[in-house]
Amino acid sequence: MILPKDMGLTSANFTLLRGIPLFLNLTVHLVERDFKGLYRRALLGPFWAILQPVAYVVLFSYLRGVFDITTSGVPYPLFAFCALLPWTFFANGVMRSAPSIISNAAILKKMAIPHAVFPVSAVVAAAIDFLLASMVFIAMMVWYGFAPGWQVVWVVPLLLLTALLALGLGLLVAALGAFRRDVVLAAPFAMQFLLLATPVLYALEQIPEQWHTLVALNPMTGIVEGFRRVVVLNLPPDGQLLLASLTITCLVWLVAWPLFRFLSRYFSDSL
Repeated sequence: MILPKDMGLTSANFTLLRGIPLFLNLTVHLVERDFKGLYRRALLGPFWAILQPVAYVVLFSYLRGVFDITTSGVPYPLFAFCALLPWTFFANGVMRSAPSIISNAAILKKMAIPHAVFPVSAVVAAAIDFLLASMVFIAMMVWYGFAPGWQVVWVVPLLLLTALLALGLGLLVAALGAFRRDVVLAAPFAMQFLLLATPVLYALEQIPEQWHTLVALNPMTGIVEGFRRVVVLNLPPDGQLLLASLTITCLVWLVAWPLFRFLSRYFSDSL
């Protein structure tokens, strides 16, 4: 990656006032580099961002007949795709953040820059994939004749919460992954397991009531369920689930950010 020479990225001038625009500038360059690098030699290019949730919907539609999944009158493709949008945003953000420190080792060794920019750029890149997939979902809503109500305004805070959760976990796995590659390799497996533990394929109501408290400890439960309720069911988010997701996201940050800042001092030595 070729960075602008006039960015002035030194520890001395990285003050709060100058640091914010420099951080944003660097984030844009990293996102552009990663986006082009990911899809440059791909035959389908950015359409891979759309193919992933579409493939899941096709698979889930088949499994629906096996498990008799209820959808509250919503066509199942909409029911599943609506939940997959925030889920894939979250999962891609975490999985791309995991190797972000390792894959940018050369830059870290040559330039004095804020290390958090690499997980941040990974989550921003995942947000671009989310926007591309959202276009397909909007087309599906038009096809099925579904129009969201005023509750759709909840989408913005729900997406912000998703981004914060993805970045918090991304900072955690990126920091640990810089010292133990097992963390990076385990991230995709963990996301697959968490997908099955999140009401994406199925409705939350189909989970036995005695398990609801445990399921609520999964922060993506409140986000996915809230997204589905406000977009296709025209209902407000479940307050208790949303509060649980917000609380756990805050706890993740209370652990991830101090740990990332502490371990970042030793990134150059371990890479």
